[in-house]
Amino acid sequence: MADVRTTIETVLGPIDPGDLGFTLSHEHTPRPPAILGSEYPWMFNVDEMRQRGIDELTEAKQGGVDAIIDLSTPDLGRDMRLSVDYAKASGVHIVVATGIWREVPRQLRAMTPEQVAEIFIREITVGIQDTDIKAGVIKCASDQEGVSPAAEIILRAAAIASNETGCPISTHQWAPTQVGRQQVDILKDAGADMNRVCIGHSADTTDVDYLEGMLKDGVWLSMDRYPGGTVIGADGEQRRPTWQERNATVRALIDRGWANRLMLGHDYAPGLQPRDYPTRYLFL
Repeated sequence: MADVRTTIETVLGPIDPGDLGFTLSHEHTPRPPAILGSEYPWMFNVDEMRQRGIDELTEAKQGGVDAIIDLSTPDLGRDMRLSVDYAKASGVHIVVATGIWREVPRQLRAMTPEQVAEIFIREITVGIQDTDIKAGVIKCASDQEGVSPAAEIILRAAAIASNETGCPISTHQWAPTQVGRQQVDILKDAGADMNRVCIGHSADTTDVDYLEGMLKDGVWLSMDRYPGGTVIGADGEQRRPTWQERNATVRALIDRGWANRLMLGHDYAPGLQPRDYPTRYLFL
């Protein structure tokens, strides 16, 4: 198992952890959607998108945000050129991800976890796409359907890659049905260092006992998707906990002694959710 990392990889190169500053744990930056962006580029005004990202991240920097963890994966349209532009223009440190979101390509579904792990390891140690920008986190995702066989391959591959490189893992889960519990159990079985695992979207439930159960296994929790409430997402309208309910859940976990294992974020996807995120990166 790899030693603890001494630097944090950003799109502009490695930095000392002490230079990271106030960090949002689970965010996204403007980019064309996967497949649509590459196959139908005429559908998108990338220059306008770039300027919006620069403006919003500059606003975030001026509001006290020093860094974001951008958990956009290849199937979410990850774009290193745009990420570099955003970081240079705004001054915000941007940590980017390897891994896969919910749309696991069929080619990867036919591979072993060990084979998929090699892809992640290359992006962590060599670079993403045709750049030398290294991933600073591994993204995995399981939603309302629970951990599918394909998602389990990605989770086990993430554990292998994390153990090889020391790179942390951050997940997307469906908290209302405790999908994070399934993720934790699989990662434990795969031998992952649970201190390098963060279970995302954990503020989408008010079940403190469920959340504490995962914390007792040694993981971190990303208490994100602020401000919450009723949102319009890819799966239609969803009633999620309000920011007041999220705060109450965070406070309950703090009262139980878990303050040092909680991280905060929005899961803001610029351009997709203007009604649900009126303050963009600055609600927190």
